[in-house]
Amino acid sequence: MMTLTTEYYFDNIDDKLALYASDPEDNSCEHSHEFDELVIVDQGHGLHVINGRPLYIQQGDVFFVRPGDFHFYDELGTLKLINILINPSVGFHYLQQIETLLSHFSAQQASCYGWLAPETRNACKELIERIFSPNMQGAEKTALREACFFQLVTTLLHAQTQAEYSSTKYKLHKLLTWLQEHCFEEHNWQQLAESFHLTSRTAFRHIKEATGLTPDNYLKRLRLVSARVKLRETEMTVTEIAYLCGFANSNHFTTLYKKVYGLTPSEERRRALR
Repeated sequence: MMTLTTEYYFDNIDDKLALYASDPEDNSCEHSHEFDELVIVDQGHGLHVINGRPLYIQQGDVFFVRPGDFHFYDELGTLKLINILINPSVGFHYLQQIETLLSHFSAQQASCYGWLAPETRNACKELIERIFSPNMQGAEKTALREACFFQLVTTLLHAQTQAEYSSTKYKLHKLLTWLQEHCFEEHNWQQLAESFHLTSRTAFRHIKEATGLTPDNYLKRLRLVSARVKLRETEMTVTEIAYLCGFANSNHFTTLYKKVYGLTPSEERRRALR
């Protein structure tokens, strides 16, 4: 597995922060990295597969990846990311325990992913521009840069405590997060939508707009991505994987898998072993 290095992604290995605005297709191969990574989804949607687990991400989502994590992006859609890289080998001059605050957005758990309304996301982008402005050069600018970074982190945290529960997009974010935690289960969609204060019609329409898939097909896709990771990284049988990932039988699993990925689960496994 590839490891992204501080030396390659930072202009200077003594820098504490670096910025990488990425097209996830550059990160479609599983990798880890030597640095921490604060990620804001600027556009689009896709799947973030972290430590073998697929999590749906959409515009406005925020998450924090640590060096011990391994991840990649799949089902990319029009996904565009803003990545703030944090060098753990270099200390802040004035800030302390900032990583403790960032751990509230741990990418390892869907429930920790934050979400930003459009106006808050734009405010965060303005702060990021200030942090990495060419005018922020020299030791005398260190305090101002760190102050802007602290303001960014507190803005992200405040956005979660002040989330607009009347916002349909926020409700959708919470619904999709919940579905990721329960993607191997069967659901009564009307009851589920009502539990998130949505009508089933509104929930169906927004899930389709956000993911490009109907709710049922979205769940099947999450299950298939989970199965693909297990085919590549475990020695479980195809039948065991099918049942574990919520499919009624291995024949149904194989048919759906080939329809989506163009090869059978057994062919997927053989390809991974080459």
